[in-house]
Order: sequence, then structure tokens, then C-alpha cells
Amino acid sequence: MRTVMALRQWQEASAFSRLLLARKANQSASRWVSSASKPPDGDLEAMLSTPSWSVKSLFQSGTASQSSPITQKQLHHLLRLSALPIPTSAAHEEKLIADLQSQLKLVQAIQSVNTSGVEPLQSIRDETKQAEQEQEITVASMQEEFDKEEVVGRRGRIRRRKDAPIPVKKSREGWDPLAQAPKKMGRFFVVDTAKD
Repeated sequence: MRTVMALRQWQEASAFSRLLLARKANQSASRWVSSASKPPDGDLEAMLSTPSWSVKSLFQSGTASQSSPITQKQLHHLLRLSALPIPTSAAHEEKLIADLQSQLKLVQAIQSVNTSGVEPLQSIRDETKQAEQEQEITVASMQEEFDKEEVVGRRGRIRRRKDAPIPVKKSREGWDPLAQAPKKMGRFFVVDTAKD
């Protein structure tokens, strides 16, 4: 069960790394497109159509890890720190070591990507100028709400005008919350209490 959970976490991590690499490629591509200079090594579409590496290439048996192999002692130490049980068989232990080694290969490959000149990711949202302008709160966008208020008293308190319409929460059409009540009285449902 824990191996399945670890595998799912690894898959999520690899999907996140692919997302980061795609974002880096898109940022550098948009930088080339926006600048007057020509992208290196030919046109942009040809460069983006042929990836420089893949996750699958990291797990081929021929690729050697740059770090030293994980020892049995290191694995047991990590398992104790994670509050996970020590493997019961040698085959299970070898599989855990191989999984951990392949995850380290992925992390090393991500760390080896040259990120110089790439702005750090601050949030996952549209950060273009147009999106920022659409999300910006201005006096003009709030003017309708300001018109519903008035300044009263010596201290200049802001209060909702009495003639301003009160916002009504829209309910789902055709949905009656009292339809399932066994007893109701007007707009209310009745709860019978048992008296001893």
C-alpha cells in the first residue's frame, strides 16, 4: 500500500517537473518571439517539436547516476525518519533502493537544467499584462458599489443608502429546500420533540 502511495507521489512529482520544464520552454520561447532577435538553432517550432530529454530516458539502464549508490544503511535511516517499516525481504529492499535511486536521477536531471535568466514562478495563474489589467480593481470598476453608499455624521461614517437595493442571493431555479420536510409551517419546517 505504501509502495503504491510512494509511486503515486513520484508520478505527481514527475508531472510537476514536466510542467516546470514546459513553463521554462514557453517562457524562453515567448522571450524569443517578443524580442527582435532570431531564436538559436533555426525556427522556434522545430526547436519545440524535438524535446531535449524525456523522463523515460532517465530510467534506461544505460544512464548512470551522478551520485553514489544508496546503501542499505542510508535506506534504513530514511525509512526510520519517515516512520516507515523496514523491508522484510532482500528483494523488497532492493526494489526500494532502485525506486529511490530513480527518483534521485529525476531530481538531478531537473537540477541540471540551466535556469539562468528565467524568472521564478510566483503563482500558477495568467501573469500577462492583459490578465493583470482585467483583474485590477479600479475606482471605475467599484463605482457602482460606491454609489450605494453615503457619508453621514460629523465623523464621516460610510453607510449604505436606504434607497439602495439590497442584493438578493440567487437560489437555484426550481429548488425548494422544504420539499423533503415531513412537516412544515409556512416558510419553516417543524421538528417534533419527544417529551417523556
